[in-house]
Amino acid sequence: MNFKNYKKFIFSLIAILLIFICLEIITKVTLILLKKPSVFKTLIDDPEHSGYDFLTGHYNYPFKKKNIEKNTNFIEQATDRYGFNLDGKRMYDKDLSKKDQCEFRIFLLGGSTVQGRAIKDTNDPISARLESQLKNLNKNISFKVYNAGTSSFFSQQELMLVQNRILYALKPEQIIILNGSNDFIIPIGKDIYLSNSHNYQRYFQNQFIKQDNNFFIYFDTFLSKNLSIYFLTKKIVEKASKIKLFYKDQSILEEISDKTYHQKKVMRYFYNTNILKKLSSNKTNIDIFFQPTMLPENLKNLSEQDIEIFKEHRKLQPEYFQNKEYFYNLIRKKIKDNMIKSNEFFKIHDISDLINNKKMTLPLFSDHVHYNSISRQIIAEKIYVEIKNKVDKKIKTEFNNCF
Repeated sequence: MNFKNYKKFIFSLIAILLIFICLEIITKVTLILLKKPSVFKTLIDDPEHSGYDFLTGHYNYPFKKKNIEKNTNFIEQATDRYGFNLDGKRMYDKDLSKKDQCEFRIFLLGGSTVQGRAIKDTNDPISARLESQLKNLNKNISFKVYNAGTSSFFSQQELMLVQNRILYALKPEQIIILNGSNDFIIPIGKDIYLSNSHNYQRYFQNQFIKQDNNFFIYFDTFLSKNLSIYFLTKKIVEKASKIKLFYKDQSILEEISDKTYHQKKVMRYFYNTNILKKLSSNKTNIDIFFQPTMLPENLKNLSEQDIEIFKEHRKLQPEYFQNKEYFYNLIRKKIKDNMIKSNEFFKIHDISDLINNKKMTLPLFSDHVHYNSISRQIIAEKIYVEIKNKVDKKIKTEFNNCF
């Protein structure tokens, strides 16, 4: 190849590369403007998930510093050595294997609604609000409510966290779990025996299986997660052929209307709840609160701002709210029918209509799932009312030396 031909080759190569880059930018910008994903994302790639724990999957990194979210006045909490969020007065790390004699220790678990989204300060999360109320119960007791909420956690991960991290080692008097919404979102899985696993476990297993498959699968994964042109082409082929090309379990918000599918999610929720009941004891009481959420049945009672949030999300995923309402109604019925009976150490509370049972002029949601300061206070007050007698009884029987 002479010098002139070499220059033509390099020029052609650069021109093709520039054309490809322009097409990639146009595709990515167009998808973003249409409010569509521009590359394939899974829970594994979600930036909300900061770390990995071999038992619970994604979890919060320990010793994370407090951060102000971009373009907002909201904060992202710091964490202690365990990955628990530092809220309220607890703005320092502490070795929780050591416990003060008069400390009444409570762990609050759940997803991002418990962890806190769109929070103004460290006193805004439900955990800090609950701790503030408990201090009025008895001045001689040091009430500590530890925020163990983690984005996208569902009942199986909460069970693993309680059983393998908190219950034995950290000696709580009370465990509170606010959940339900993520149990609807997290899919059952391709195989029913994987139903009670979290997405990282399924993803991890899938990577091992892939090792026995075609080597080009690795290129496919890389391109799907990085190039909008490639991603869009696969989605178009999926729509046209109705063949699922992406890893099925990771389609977290897949619009499945099959009622049997959602019934399986309900059974999974109560399966984990029943195990949590068996873990409760006179040493550690466990209360589960089936959480409020935005549903079509509540639309007439929502504020104008919340109605706009509802309508905007429904445009993106038309069947989301309908399916979620079906799931919620099944859970409610089974709680009402005492599918899992309460005892002196355990109770499941249905508070799903707590913030939507009357006409509201003020907004209660920061998006279609997460609460704002008003609803967080309402929920904290309700939890306090439901557990205060149980807490007071434990104080009188087990904290006599503190008086």
